[in-house]
Amino acid sequence: MAGAVNAARQQSPARVRPFVVRPMEERHLRQVSEVEKDAFPTQFPSTSFRRELRNKTAQYLVAARSDVHGRPSPDLPPLPDYPVESPNGPFLNRLARSARGVWRRHADTWRPGEELVTGFVGLWYIADEVHIVSIGVRSEYRGLGLGEMLLISAIEQARQMRSEVMTLEVRISNHVAQNLYKKYGFTKQGVRKRYYSDNREDALIMTTTPLHTEEYARRFRSLSIEYERRWGGFVRRTPNRSQI
Repeated sequence: MAGAVNAARQQSPARVRPFVVRPMEERHLRQVSEVEKDAFPTQFPSTSFRRELRNKTAQYLVAARSDVHGRPSPDLPPLPDYPVESPNGPFLNRLARSARGVWRRHADTWRPGEELVTGFVGLWYIADEVHIVSIGVRSEYRGLGLGEMLLISAIEQARQMRSEVMTLEVRISNHVAQNLYKKYGFTKQGVRKRYYSDNREDALIMTTTPLHTEEYARRFRSLSIEYERRWGGFVRRTPNRSQI
């Protein structure tokens, strides 16, 4: 089996996408809050990510672009435009701010020199389970495999933490997300009636099979290789068990 996996990995593309998945830090808070508002505009109340940083049962991971300091990748959305203030007067500055509002409507909190946070996943570790609180991706980065990249990173960390199973809730109408979760071994376990506060929609409760069986390990390795063949690899900076 190990030989087959190594052979499959050797056939995977060498291309690594300009994304790094790392633990959320205080420097990411403004952007993560912005991503949440973009991904879940009707959510109320919004998440207190600063409080989550202090929550010993929580671990948030962010997906950030790593090409912000060099030549941007041509197959990704352009980096947000951030024009400098004009020395020629307030009228030109107002025009610049107006243009910035058009071009940077989804990244108002990003500043040059910072990582651009494109998505996040929130995890709560409770006993031998890990619960996915939410996965959010900036609207202009949807359809580029980032949600799946964050899910892979979450499962990798849960396995490192020796968690037995992973659980989540998903809107009963969100068939795209449900299909992604089913692909990674989540099955329906029940329904939470009127779970979402914005429209009282029901939520499906979904749970994986045990994460440390050989069957799940084979399935997850295969899916990870399939993902990298389609989208390319990415850099992990996720903590191990001793660092949490």
